[in-house]
Order: sequence, then structure tokens, then C-alpha cells
Amino acid sequence: MRNCPMVIASLAVVLGSLSAQAATIYVSPAGNDAWTGLGADVPVATLERARDLLRQTKGPGSRVIVADGRYTLRQPFVLTPADSGVVYEAAPGARPVFSGGRVIRGFEPAGNGLWRAKIDGVADGAWYFDQLFVDGRRATRARTPNKFYYYMLDVQEETLVKGSGNRPQRARQTVTVRQDDLSPLFGLSDRELRDVQMVVYHKWDNTTRFIESLDRSESAIVTTGEGLKPWNSWGKGDRYHLENFRAALDAPGEWFLSRDGWLYYVPLEGQDMAKVEVVAPVVEKFVLFEGDVQSGKWVENITIKGLTFLHGEYRMPPGGFEASQAASPIDAVVMADGARNVAIEDCEFGHFGRYGVWFRKGCRDCALRKSYIHDFGAGGVRIGESTVPKSEREQTGHITLDNNVIRHGGRIFPSAVGVWIGHSGDNTVTHNEIADLYYTGISAGWIWGYSGSLAKRNDIRFNRVHHLGWAVLSDMGGIYTLGASEGTVIANNVFHDIYAYSYGGWGLYTDEGSTGILMEKNLVYNTKTGSFHQHYGKENTIRNNILAFSKLHQVQATRVEEHLSFTFEKNLVFWETGSLLAGPWTQVKVNMDKNCYWNAAGQDVTFVGMSLEQWRQKGHDLHSVIADPGFVDAKKLDFRLKPDSPAIKIGFEPFDYTRAGVYGEAAWIAKANEATYPPVEWPPDPPAMAINDGFERPAVGAKPSGAEVNVENKGDSIEVTDEFAAGGKQSLKITDSPGLRNAFNPHLVYSPNHSSGVTRCSFDLRIGPGASINHEWRDWRPSPYAVGPSLWINGTNLQVAGRTLMTLPTDRWIHCEITADLGENNSRTWDLAVTLPGEKPREFKGLKAGSNAFERLTWLGFVSNATDRTVFYLDNLEVTSQASAP
Repeated sequence: MRNCPMVIASLAVVLGSLSAQAATIYVSPAGNDAWTGLGADVPVATLERARDLLRQTKGPGSRVIVADGRYTLRQPFVLTPADSGVVYEAAPGARPVFSGGRVIRGFEPAGNGLWRAKIDGVADGAWYFDQLFVDGRRATRARTPNKFYYYMLDVQEETLVKGSGNRPQRARQTVTVRQDDLSPLFGLSDRELRDVQMVVYHKWDNTTRFIESLDRSESAIVTTGEGLKPWNSWGKGDRYHLENFRAALDAPGEWFLSRDGWLYYVPLEGQDMAKVEVVAPVVEKFVLFEGDVQSGKWVENITIKGLTFLHGEYRMPPGGFEASQAASPIDAVVMADGARNVAIEDCEFGHFGRYGVWFRKGCRDCALRKSYIHDFGAGGVRIGESTVPKSEREQTGHITLDNNVIRHGGRIFPSAVGVWIGHSGDNTVTHNEIADLYYTGISAGWIWGYSGSLAKRNDIRFNRVHHLGWAVLSDMGGIYTLGASEGTVIANNVFHDIYAYSYGGWGLYTDEGSTGILMEKNLVYNTKTGSFHQHYGKENTIRNNILAFSKLHQVQATRVEEHLSFTFEKNLVFWETGSLLAGPWTQVKVNMDKNCYWNAAGQDVTFVGMSLEQWRQKGHDLHSVIADPGFVDAKKLDFRLKPDSPAIKIGFEPFDYTRAGVYGEAAWIAKANEATYPPVEWPPDPPAMAINDGFERPAVGAKPSGAEVNVENKGDSIEVTDEFAAGGKQSLKITDSPGLRNAFNPHLVYSPNHSSGVTRCSFDLRIGPGASINHEWRDWRPSPYAVGPSLWINGTNLQVAGRTLMTLPTDRWIHCEITADLGENNSRTWDLAVTLPGEKPREFKGLKAGSNAFERLTWLGFVSNATDRTVFYLDNLEVTSQASAP
């Protein structure tokens, strides 16, 4: 039929007669691309053929009608300015599915509960895949441990290419681990080892690296990539897992693809391998809208409606994935550049490895409505770019995301978010269900500080955002904002069940530079670290919200600034555990009034240690009350107010939080509600770590290994030097500088994670003139954190709790040793011994810990508090405990 002259001639006649007229093309799995598609009885087989026909025939109102069935997507479906003005939609009652994957058949038993199938093209390098879907579910690539993590014992970084930034352009990291954790890799060939991926979890980020080699004598993994970020590096106690090698294939639902072409799978209980559908993804993207932004040629007035796209591949590149907040370098399976008035409605996008939809450059007046995005490797939807566009034409804005379900994400990139708005304004994000991610739900703004941002006037309302974090990453929010955002409104949303791994599981989170944001009539409950937190920002308004049941504390403010940070008024704060306020509230400039506070556990309500009357003397909460707000049934999460609620008397306006989430047909609402989530399962505490660092291994000028380094790069620094050494040839030089934003910078932090027994910390110090040093132990589990041993060196005075114990010499090495017992029943005291050159140790016993709540050593820091240029040196740091790792 394809080569029939009669058909081709007839097609030419039809096309000529329909030029520039509205046309309807039909697509069917039984179609033939040699046909016209101009009647339901003569459909074409592919979207591409329908598109190409319409390029010659279409006029206003042209449509492509897609019949029910399954279609193989062999390449992304590309739409250009020549394809504008067309509706692509499912036939009435149809749900056509376009699969970018390949069905794998021919499984056979392989012994020990394994099944295998031979995959053509793998052995000769023509095909490989990183994801597998079995019976509509993402299977787990073979990994170890199967649950939770391994932990790093030490990290050393060697600079390979310095570059011009504040970290190496390229570096080699050597990660010391437990021998038992490394042993499964010993039997691998060099080729097999190079396929193994190490996935690292650190703060709000994840990094994926391929393994370069193993150092068996040092029990170390060697990997190469970018230099680690000083503000979010790898260190002692950081978590990782290993995946993609045969020896890790030991749990139901896991799979492994060998380079010889054999695909291995361990069936789940009850799976019949003769009946299962196994799909491996091939195509990386589904739909591309490719307008020409520079020339102003838009792809526009296109609607895609009722279509389903499944199975999109993401291959981890040879360099792996470097840590990046929100997985910002990762693109989407649906990409739009230069798109105007493009609508995606009632579609489904699932089982893929990157973001779902990205309205990236030069997009305007586009919409994603009533669509289901699920099981994705990165995040859900992106709007705008991570850099400020060079021209107004390149800016993206006026995008609508309404009534969508976005859930089950971050499966390859845990740091990705549900909805991400970069440098883009005037967008509407409403009535979406966003759930089951390992980091933030909605992120708006992409500038750290007060410099230029385009993320203004974004309208974020009536979304239901929940079950985030899952104790995997940290420093997250149900809603997370950055930078100047004047006119942005975050209202009538519900945020709940947000649990960070360590710190930072917040509901409402205004991070660095957030400015001019209104947050009102939101319901927040069941968070780890707080219902609201402002790191730093300007003139934000937090009003008429219900903030309930945060675990550690309820409301947090971090940075003290000269301007008004935020207004906090007419909020209902209701809790059972933790403190009400955390942070320097007596110094932060805030307006607080007409709030209702209540501790449902019957504990006294205090404001950073003050009664309400004392707090009012500071000018806060003059008309606020401590009273039960009168929820109908807070324990059952019914936060409706009873008619006699005292909250109404102070001006609180009740709001209908049940309106948050999707709307419309009963089946659509049921779809949003069909997913159920188990309680969060907390990973075990990291093992206790021993520290023994003479700073001899890093090169001169490098950062210390296994520590968090906090510098502002404004003349301050923390780096290894050979200028002086108490032992060996090198030490660590800490240089302070005037004009730093934070007086506590530079500072150096270790995480020993000691929880019991007696811990001993010893180190050598060489202090320069004018130095101001604080060495402190902290337990970050309570809120606010609890201080244990803490000593200060101001000039030449060694002080504890404001009392001078002795005078120290400058420019000479002194030795300090601190011991303290830990655990729930510890003595809350500590001992100090200081040895000056040529003298016997001076001992100070029974010094009081800074807080009676101090039980564990989770944070050990050296802080320079000087405001002028000063220097001190640190050497021979040793931290040990009988609970420490060897």
C-alpha cells in the first residue's frame, strides 16, 4: 500500500484541495502512514505523520484525533512554529498510551530465585538502561544496603584542576568506609566496578558518582569529579549507598543488567514471570515544543489533551551527577521553549527519569491542567530558568499549573522538587496535589540574597502538599522561597507530614533574601522542625495561618538584620512537643501581634524563656492570647473552629482548608486520594566517629577533610598550611577578616555523633594577636540546640562561662584536652586541661555544661568571632570515645 501510485496520487489531490483549511487527521494503532488520516476509516499510525500532513493542509481549528490503544514512541514528538494552531486530543472515551519503552520478554529461571532474559544490543554497546518498570511499578536497581545507608568514615580531597572558583574545578575524593561495606565490590572486574554508582546524601543535596578504583589497604572508595562545595561537602558520617552490581541483587523487586546482555530480576511475592509486563525505557523525552525565541517565531495555540506518555529513559552520564539544589541541571520529558498559548490538559506522564514538564525559555500564557505526573526520577514541573534571561523576549511568565496530581518523585535525584519556579513571575499554581518527594514541595525564586530576581507576583493557592522528606534529605519546606518576591501570595494551601533527615523540615520556609511575600490562610501540621521558618528576608507577612503539631519547635527565625524581617499576626499556633520559638527572637526585628498560642500537652507557654507579660515588655504580642483555640478535634486533624473560639475574638478569620487540592469530577478527586502513605521510618543514628587529623594528607591550600568549612571568601579562609605545625609539617590555618556578613564566620564543624560514654577531645592551638575563638560541643537534637563544653579565647584570655581561667601566650603552640561524659544520665559537667610550652598541664575540673539538655555530641566546632583580620592555627585534632568507630 505504501508504494501504491494510486494512493500517493490521491493523497496529493486531497492535500491540494484542503490547503489552508481546517482539517481533522485521525491516528490509530491500526493506521498507515501512507494514508491521509482525513477520515476515521483511513487513519495514519503516528503523531509525526499527522503533524506533517497538517503542515501542508491545516487552517484555523485543525485537529488530530487519536484512537484508543498503545503506540510506540520511537523519538520525541517535536512541534515547531510551523505546527501552531492545532489540537491533539484523544478520541471520545479513549485513553491512548504512547510508550517510550520496549517490552522485555523471554524470562527464564536462573537459580536462587532469580529470573533472567537476554537483551539484544547490550553486549555490543548499542543499548543500556538505568530504569526498569514491572507491572506498572518502578523496580529497584540492585543496591546495598537494601534499606537505609552506609556511612563515610573520612573524606580526603586531592585537587586535580584548581580552576578560578572557591573550590577545585576537578578533584579526586578518597572516601574511607568500613571494610564490611566495601567487601561486596572486591570480586568485581575493572569493567564491572566502573558501572557501580555511589549515591551520596548530604544536607539538601545528593551526588552520584561512578567508582574510579578501590584502595583495599585503606578501605577506601576513590572517585573523581568536581571539587566538593565548602558549604555542602561530604564528611564523616555522611550517608551513601552503592548500586548496579550483581552481588547487590538480593531482594525482591530488584534488578540488574549485565554488560553481557542478561537482565536479572528477583520477582516480588506473587509475581508470575509468565504474565508480568516488563518495560525498559528507550526514548529520553516525550514532547518538545521548539519555538525560535531569538527570532520571535513562537510555537503557539497548541493543545494536547487526553494523551498518556510513559517510559522515559535517563542515562547517568559518565561524570555522574554533581550536587545541585532542586536537581536544577536536570531537564524534562516535556520541554517548551518559545511557546505561547500552549495548553496540556487531562494528560498523563509517568515512569520516567527526569522532570515532567518544563516551560523553560521565552514561554508565556501556557498551561498544564488536570494532568497526572507520577513516578519520576527528578521533579514534577519547572517554570523559568536558573539564570536571569538576557532579554524580555527570553523571559517566561504567566504560566498556569492548575488541578494537577504530581507525586512519587525524586527516585533518581532525591533533591528535586514538585514544582520549581526559577526567574519567572506572574505564574499561577493552584489546586495541585503534590506528594511523596524527598525534598521540597514547591520552590519559588532562585537568587540567594537581595539582588535582582524575576520571581515576583507568583500566585500559589489551594495546593495540598504533603509527605515530603521521608527522613532522606534536610533543609526543606512544603513551600520554599528565595530572593525578592514582591507580590507573591502563598494562601489557602495545606502542608503536612514534612520530615527532614536532620534539620529543616519546615512547612512555610522563607530562605535567603525572601522579600515581600504574603503567607496567609494556610494549614500546616505534622512537621519535624517547625511550621514556619525564616532564615533571612525582608518585610514578609505571615498572617491568619493554622500552625500545628511540629515536633521540635513551632516557629523559627535565624538571622538578625537591621530591617523588618517579617510580620507574624493572627496565627493559631498549637503544639504538644518542642518549644514555641527557636532562634534569636530577642534580636530579630519582627512585628508580632493578635496570635493565639496553645500547648495541648499542658506545658507552660513561654517565649524564649519569657512569660507572655515579659515578652510583651519587648513590644511583642500585645494583643495575643494563650488559649485553646477550640478546634473541633485537633487529634483527628479536624481544625475547624468551634463557634466560641477565642481566636475569632482576636481577629482570626476561619477558612475552609478542605478546598485545597484538586477539584472536578469524582473520579479525578478519587485519583488524587487513592495513594496511601506509611508512617515515616527513621534511619538509625549514624555510627559514632573517631577524629584523628594532623592535617598532613591534604595539600597545602586545600580544605580539611571530613569537616564542614564555612567561609564567606571575603578575605577569610580555612585551609591547610605549612607555615607552622605542632607535629608533622602541616596544620590548619583559620583567617578572619573585617566586613563579613556573619560574625561567626569563618567556622569549622565536625559531626562525631557520640551518644554515650566518655568523649575526649584534644588539639593544639597557636593563636595570633587579637584572636577571638570559640570551641564548642553541641547537641542539635533539642530545639534550640543544647550546648555542652564551651570555651572562649578572647585576645589572650581563656574563658569559660564568662570567667577567665588563665592567660595564654600568642604565637606559641598550646595543647588543650577536654573530657565529658555523654548520655541521658551524664553529669552535665566537663574537665579541661591546658598545657603551655615547657609547663605542666593546668587542670579545671567540674566545669558546667552550657545546657542541662546536652546529651550527645553531634556538632563540634571551632569558630572565629573576630571582626578584624586575625589568624589562629589548629593541629593534631583528636576526638575519641569508647563508642567511636575504629
